[in-house]
Amino acid sequence: MSSEENRLFAFITSDESKNNYLRYLFISVMGLLVYSNTFSSPFIFDDILNLQNNPIITNGSISSFERAFQSRRAIGVITFKLNYLMTGWSLPWFHLTNLFIHVSAALIAYQLIKLLMKTPYSVNCADEEFRQLPIPFFVALFFAVHPVQTQAVTYIVQRFSSLATLFYLAAVGSYLKARLAQVEAGRVLPPGALVWAIASLLLGLLAFYSKETAYTLPAAIVMVELMFFRCSAKKIGCLLVAASVAFSMLAFRFASSAGSINNAVSALDEATRLQSSAIMSRSDYLFTQFWVIMNYIRLILLPVNQRVEYDYPLLRDFFDWRVFCSFVMIIILLGGASWMIIKSRNSLPHLRFISFGILCFFLGLSIESSFIPIIDLAFEHRLYLPSFGAFTAISTAMLVVTVKGKNISISKRCYVGMLLIILLLAVGTYSRNSVWKSEVSLWTDNVEKSPGSARAWHHLGAAYISKREPYNALVATVRSVELDRSRAAAWNNLGIALDLFGVYNDRFNRTTEMFSEPAAINERTLNRWQGDVNNNLGLAYEIIGDFPKAAENYRNAAGYNPSLGLAYYNLGILSATIGDFPKYAEQQQILWMIDPYLAERLQARVGKR
Repeated sequence: MSSEENRLFAFITSDESKNNYLRYLFISVMGLLVYSNTFSSPFIFDDILNLQNNPIITNGSISSFERAFQSRRAIGVITFKLNYLMTGWSLPWFHLTNLFIHVSAALIAYQLIKLLMKTPYSVNCADEEFRQLPIPFFVALFFAVHPVQTQAVTYIVQRFSSLATLFYLAAVGSYLKARLAQVEAGRVLPPGALVWAIASLLLGLLAFYSKETAYTLPAAIVMVELMFFRCSAKKIGCLLVAASVAFSMLAFRFASSAGSINNAVSALDEATRLQSSAIMSRSDYLFTQFWVIMNYIRLILLPVNQRVEYDYPLLRDFFDWRVFCSFVMIIILLGGASWMIIKSRNSLPHLRFISFGILCFFLGLSIESSFIPIIDLAFEHRLYLPSFGAFTAISTAMLVVTVKGKNISISKRCYVGMLLIILLLAVGTYSRNSVWKSEVSLWTDNVEKSPGSARAWHHLGAAYISKREPYNALVATVRSVELDRSRAAAWNNLGIALDLFGVYNDRFNRTTEMFSEPAAINERTLNRWQGDVNNNLGLAYEIIGDFPKAAENYRNAAGYNPSLGLAYYNLGILSATIGDFPKYAEQQQILWMIDPYLAERLQARVGKR
């Protein structure tokens, strides 16, 4: 047993090339195993719109490649296009590509932390015991197998997030290689440093054209420079001047293209707004994100109750306890990071690495969880880049607390304990991936965890429609309508589900999307549409056995459109079904006045009973 423990200890901590390659292999195999049950997971949710129904991806012409390169996320689009052109819509190849990107990102995270431990700060301020801590290994393992990564890897279209992170981390790593080569050579620009600097620039461009979250890359490089390389006041001043020049050039670019500074400010406002201000102001979004970030941290520390759709309410008041308490926690974390940077100026390197991880986490969230309003308040794939920082802080803290200063015997037990945690996370990831085996299983899981999410119920209904299960589709879609009657797509799906039954076609009208031409909407057309959809909802309630709500909605339909004979027809059938023949007679009398044909059909239908 002792020899086995020694081999494990050497595998985790040894700097020998053999063990280093074995760690690379172990990280890769773990990543492959936890995602081995995803290769048949179907295209889901935004995959359909952004991939399968996207002509830029499905068209093989030269012009389609030109349009792909013009996209803000050109690199990701190109990878999807190549996937399609080489293998069609073969699911295993799309998933294998995503998994390759994910494992590569984990390996680059490993190498990046190793480079940070070779920087002048680490060499001068850290003792040999700290530099031998397997922080890179555990950061990479957490990154590879943590359940919070599943959405960015298994959800095919979120390759944009993983690809941007891959290039982002590689760009920072290349910058570190350039700076270390510069320090080693003692010259401003030795050949090796120049090569790595160019590589960093190219990888940065690839990251920028993969996803907008990579726009924080310059700030990340400045942070690495300030925290891990000895920066004189002159160098800090140069960095500030360079940042000011970059900002001025950006402002000039906007101003020259817009015609004036005022127009440039308006253009910048539109470029950083992904949601109408009539729906969500910048402050509304920011306040809500304080609370969302707390849930993100909870998911990192305790990855349970994961789902695609989180039903967060929009929080508009800063003094709402959820907003204010979350804001205080964020300030404590950022203040703690600042304190740790000061305390670790000449020693205590673990504080420097923990503070670096905290700042990386918040920097990674700064695009999607700040003042840029996005219609979706929270998504797990937004944690993919920030999670690198979180895992750096967590791994450093765990290793310093459990291993540093302890004898080898205790250290071995601590390493085994951390590997067991990794194993538990890996099992959680494999289990979470099983939920992605179909649209129905994914959205069923979601509505169980967020029963108040109208959007999740709507997508579950749509999934059942795709499987041609009209009864289940009706149940889910009715619940979606109950939660949010303004969702026009849910009303339309209600009609589609009714149509799938094939035996109720004489009892409802197929509704259309009336909002496609807003200029044509007036009170009359709106009332006719309301009459149709309430009649359809009444029929849905009748089919699923909720007769009181069915009657209520039939009456609502007649109230909106008194000439809608189907509403009285359906209410008459329902009244006869439940034995309320006076109410049946009343509907029959009304139909004789407005639609004798339906009156005859109702009489014949009820008379057969």
